[in-house]
Amino acid sequence: MSSNGDTDHRTKIPKIHIHSSGESGIFANAYLVETENGVVAIDSTLTVSESKSFRSQLDNLGKPLIAVILTHAHPDHVAGVTNLVQSSSTSIPVIALESVERLMRSTEELKRSIWGPIYKEEWISKWTYPNQLLKDKEEVTFDEITYRVHDFGAGGDSDANSIWILEKEPRIAFVGDLMFNGTHSYIADNHLQDWLKNLDKAHGLLSDISTIYPGHGKPGSMELIESQKKYLIAYSDAVKELSSGKPKLTDDTKKQLTRKMEEFLPNAGLSFLIAHSSDAVAAELASIK
Repeated sequence: MSSNGDTDHRTKIPKIHIHSSGESGIFANAYLVETENGVVAIDSTLTVSESKSFRSQLDNLGKPLIAVILTHAHPDHVAGVTNLVQSSSTSIPVIALESVERLMRSTEELKRSIWGPIYKEEWISKWTYPNQLLKDKEEVTFDEITYRVHDFGAGGDSDANSIWILEKEPRIAFVGDLMFNGTHSYIADNHLQDWLKNLDKAHGLLSDISTIYPGHGKPGSMELIESQKKYLIAYSDAVKELSSGKPKLTDDTKKQLTRKMEEFLPNAGLSFLIAHSSDAVAAELASIK
């Protein structure tokens, strides 16, 4: 876990605190936006331990939690909301796009059946769903800071993705898993081509953003968009070569793919995702005529 913030302590400038999960939490980021009178959480964590650590980080700020905002529906970003809000004395707005809420509800049982036996007591047994749903470009305001959501649909690492922009100079953006920084990417949801298109869309939207806060890895600049595109193109090209047009890779070609991508992005975390995503990408490429 780490905590960073800007150096400007004027009351109207938010401070951004980062919770970076460890490897068991898939190196996922969750954020605390601290203002004069409270804190807004952006996403949450995967495991019981990480969610309790995130809650402790919030408590150490000595300010109330006033809202939780979710960028997408993957467990490593939403499961920990339950432990984040249950200690609060009042009902906390949990805010997301309608599509994100629907995806959470439709996938929770499936995710539990897959990952529960692996994580055992670390798996959070019940998710807390959004109770305030927004549409594309709608906004919410907390402690004089306005948060505007942009619906990116399928085409990040999920079937429902959003970018949240703080409409306060200097403007910043929370992009969920539309961008990874310094880790391998989860590409198992069959939308690699849409992801590339969404990165082009994000380039225009984020042209005047000072800092991009990704779902995994350190914050960065607009360069995160280009580095993510290069990674997806390299992955796609490698899968295309190794699959020879077939919708699946063999165990041997998956090992070759892992070696290729580890050479492309050396010393990066989440190497297991390289082989894990390969069949989905091979099937998507095979379907393109």
